[in-house]
Amino acid sequence: VLERGVTTLWLTTSLFHQMVEGALDLLSGVRQLLTGGDVLPVPQARKFIERYPACRFVNCYGPTENTTFSTSIAIEAIPASVMAVPIGRPVANSRAYILDRFLHPVPVGVPGELFVAGDGLAIGYLNRGELTGEKFVTVADGALPAGRMYRTGDLARWRPDGTIDFLGRMDDQVKIRGFRIEPGEIEAVLQRHPAIREAAVCARPYAGGDKRLVAYCILKGETACTEDDLKGHIRASLPPYMVPSAFVFLAEFPRNPNGKTDRAQLPDPDAESADAGPQEEELSPIETALAEIIAGILGRTRVGAEDDFFALGGHSLLAMQVVSRIRDNWLVDVPLSSLFEFPTVRGLAQVIETKLLDQIEKLSDDEAEKGNG
Repeated sequence: VLERGVTTLWLTTSLFHQMVEGALDLLSGVRQLLTGGDVLPVPQARKFIERYPACRFVNCYGPTENTTFSTSIAIEAIPASVMAVPIGRPVANSRAYILDRFLHPVPVGVPGELFVAGDGLAIGYLNRGELTGEKFVTVADGALPAGRMYRTGDLARWRPDGTIDFLGRMDDQVKIRGFRIEPGEIEAVLQRHPAIREAAVCARPYAGGDKRLVAYCILKGETACTEDDLKGHIRASLPPYMVPSAFVFLAEFPRNPNGKTDRAQLPDPDAESADAGPQEEELSPIETALAEIIAGILGRTRVGAEDDFFALGGHSLLAMQVVSRIRDNWLVDVPLSSLFEFPTVRGLAQVIETKLLDQIEKLSDDEAEKGNG
């Protein structure tokens, strides 16, 4: 950003969160910043505005089906009492409607489903006529203009000032790092594995507000099955972003009174059992400090010297935090690519040690030149 002199920047909500927490200084030259793709976190938004009050900060909302922004709002301040940032008003040539279950407009302040329309509206889904008919609808209501609109599945309400509050999803769909994911798709793939009797997939918060997919599995009888087995099974059918980063094996699922899985009662992944690596191993001082940094970023109690950062649930946004913390701790710049090339504590520690030795040699050479002068 600084090297290229970027003045207008678009960041997904997840990346905005990571930049504010780990690389806020890099945004100093930005004069307009737009973000969207998920719920804007209030603490990070407030932190950015307080640091860069002159920057035009815009929160955007919109599904791909309406190409791509449907609403937006420029945010100048967030009062202490505010718990959520609105998603604004429809952008030019776009329209937004909030309807009840009978597809009639709801009054101001009443929650309903958000529908969007306008010049950016897609024709439909390629070769998926049934889904197109379900999601792209024409509403017969005299209070609405004629034409097609897209039902987002998002719960929203009008504010008195004409802006829109986003209240959450109406179905089980979740969004992780900008990807919309149906947990049911992952569950269906898991349940095709011969060792799985039942599966449930949820999005759980971790690592400073980020979210990850957690798969809960009940095995058939005494069948042996490992986390790696299941990850490989899922990768054969689904894209990488749909592979859960944690697996929890249970004897039974908690149930609600009607016998369905009570997802709210499913346990958080046990960090002790999920953490890989031997419990006792020789680590250098740099490896020890680096392991603590990575464990904190991944939301784990510990990380072993040979544990793979990405296999433990790490991704590029969290990798930025690792690189930033290395810079703060050792005052060396480690390229982001180094973490992809050396994803273990031991490998990355060697990169840091090499950088430190290079700095020491350079200082020695500088001192020698001064002495000769």
